[in-house]
Amino acid sequence: MMKSTAKKPELQSGRSMLAGAAARELDVGIQTLHFYEGQGLISRPPRSGSGYRLYTPEIVERVRFIRKAQALGFSLEEIKEILGLAKRGTSPCGRVQAALGEKLREVDRRLEELRGFRAELASLIGQAAELSKYDGEARVCSIVEESPPLSVTTITKPALSRHRRREKPVTTQTAAEGRIVRRPR
Repeated sequence: MMKSTAKKPELQSGRSMLAGAAARELDVGIQTLHFYEGQGLISRPPRSGSGYRLYTPEIVERVRFIRKAQALGFSLEEIKEILGLAKRGTSPCGRVQAALGEKLREVDRRLEELRGFRAELASLIGQAAELSKYDGEARVCSIVEESPPLSVTTITKPALSRHRRREKPVTTQTAAEGRIVRRPR
């Protein structure tokens, strides 16, 4: 059997690409492209005569936009909203600017929380030698068991995680009270 020497379509000169080439060009997985299609973030790519998806330059640019928006902290739902505004002929830039302001405030809040947490950890490290004197009485580790409660009210996951899943409540434990709190992400 002879191997085909025909070149696969590439984005050069405005030509479409097969899924693997588009994924490499965009530094995403093929399943990511299929997921975006299924979520309505990109249009259905046309098919080749053999039935393979052909990613047009417009689709590739749309995926680049999606990836850049994700890097700025936008969720796929937010990106879908932004794209929907643009599709209806409304500039989404005002919405984007407002959302970026919200994200900046969240980052500042999180940084403040982390600074407080860092100070408490540094203090605990300073007390570790004293606390480790109780190691013989500890069930696991006296540094953890004998440490004073932290004043940070809630230890949370970073708010701007790049790998968000569906919005589910997160179970967290308030350090000062040792109680479990369920809150939305």
